[in-house]
Parts: sequence; structure tokens; C-alpha cells
Amino acid sequence: MKKNKNFRIRNYSWVAGVLLVLGVCSIWANAQVHRQTPATVRPFTAPAVPQPGGVAPLPSPPEVNADEPASPKSALLVQAGISQVAAMTRPAVVGISRPGADQRPAAPSSGLTNLTPYTGVDGRIGSGLIFDRRGYLLTTFQTVGKATVVNVTLFSGGQSQYEADVVEVDPATDLALLKIRSTELFPAVVLGNSDLVEVGDIVLAIGSPFGFSRTVTMGIVSSNRRNLNINGVRYPSMIQTDAVVNQGNDGGPLVNIRGEVIGINMASYRPDNHYSGLGFAIPINDALEFIAANVQ
Repeated sequence: MKKNKNFRIRNYSWVAGVLLVLGVCSIWANAQVHRQTPATVRPFTAPAVPQPGGVAPLPSPPEVNADEPASPKSALLVQAGISQVAAMTRPAVVGISRPGADQRPAAPSSGLTNLTPYTGVDGRIGSGLIFDRRGYLLTTFQTVGKATVVNVTLFSGGQSQYEADVVEVDPATDLALLKIRSTELFPAVVLGNSDLVEVGDIVLAIGSPFGFSRTVTMGIVSSNRRNLNINGVRYPSMIQTDAVVNQGNDGGPLVNIRGEVIGINMASYRPDNHYSGLGFAIPINDALEFIAANVQ
């Protein structure tokens, strides 16, 4: 039988055509993938913060793809972080009252004023924070006034009351240092670095507004370099926040999302005695020299 050369050529030409089409499709598909694949951002992972008394440090933030949309899972992670910060800080936040202090309610204040203790059925109550497990506390001068001994109430594990000596006060910075009269070890906060505070940072304010002990409110840092003049006293580089603070929040901590105290709540702006979302805290770095000079 005579072989047909034209048939042989046609028989192989369709295979070559299919391979050519597949090759073109493969090149086109790879080009689309490279064009559309987003870059993955590798977030900065901060070192763990040491905690007092053997408390486990907060976990490092989870790695997140910057191009991924928000999800219920990411919201739950944020919620868990906020709850953990509150849980690790609240036991070291105390109520402070002055024996024999004027129990009449303070006159309503307006404009830019210092936060003051709240006067209720249990007397005048302000806030403070334990920063040393031996029982050293920070609060504001407005909270203790001219008292040399105050009552300190702890709310963790049941309510306990102690007497505390006023070790030192500094009206110029509105700070006061106290020492609980006890040899017990107490829960203590972690002091942060207020020089690292940035506008937009999430913060929690904890205290006893209107006598409601260890109340937590949340906001952001609105300004980190606010210069104030209150009753003729200048306070430079204050931290401004929209976290709610009221009478009784005086001396309570302003805490960042890592559970570190970055400020001491001490003032607010209330035009016509109405809440305005303007609270102010003493940067914790301003208190470190005061602490170092008076705590052995």
C-alpha cells in the first residue's frame, strides 16, 4: 500500500496546535496571578512585657495580612486583648479617702480643672494605683490634699481597707506618693514609657468615678504633647484622651493596650459643667524621678 505523506503531516499538525494553545493559556494565567496577588505585610512583633508577681506577659500581636478584610475573628482578638489588659490592671487600682475630710459635695466645676475626689455617702473617694508590691502607691495631690494619713481600699478578692502614710507630695506636678501600712505583698501595675505614646493609641482609664470602684472606660490618645495652665500652674506635655474621666478618677491610671501605665488621670475640660470628651493625664515618665527620689 502506498503511504500518504499529506495524511501524516495533517495527523501531527493538530497535536502541535493544541500544545501551542495550552502554552499561551499558561503564560496568560501566570501573568494574571502575579498582577493580582497582594503583598503580605510582616508586622512588627514587640517583645513581651515583664509582669510583676509572676503574672504572664501579654501575648505578642498575631501576624495579620494587611490586605485581608476585617473579620469576626480579628474583632475577637482585639476584644480578648482589651479584656486581658483590664483584668491584669484593675486589682492594683484602689480607692483613696481622707479621714476627717470635709464631706460636703464639692462645688460643680467648669472649664479646665483638676479632677477631684467624689463626695458620696461613703465620704470623699479618689483613686490611686499600686506600682510596687510592697504597697507603694501613686495618686494626685488633689486626692490627698494636706492629709498625712489616708485610707486605701483594695477591691480584689473582696474589699479590704488599710491605712497608708503620705510619703511625699509635689503640688507642682500634682503627684502624691503613699505607702500602705502593711508587710503584705500587693498586686502591682506595670509602668510603661510615656515617651513612646502616639496619637491614636488605644487607652483605658480606670478609677472610681462617682464612687463606682474600678470602672474602666476606653478611648484613644487625642494629643501627647498638650501644655496646660490650671489655676496658674503650668503642666507641660500632658496626655490628652477622650476616655471618660470624672470626679473620683483623680489619681487613677491611664493604660495602653499592652497593659502598661502611661499616665495618671488628673484633669478634664468641662464647659458649662458638661462632659466634653477632653481628659488629661500626667505622663508616667514625669513621675519616675519623683518615685526614684522617694522609694528605696
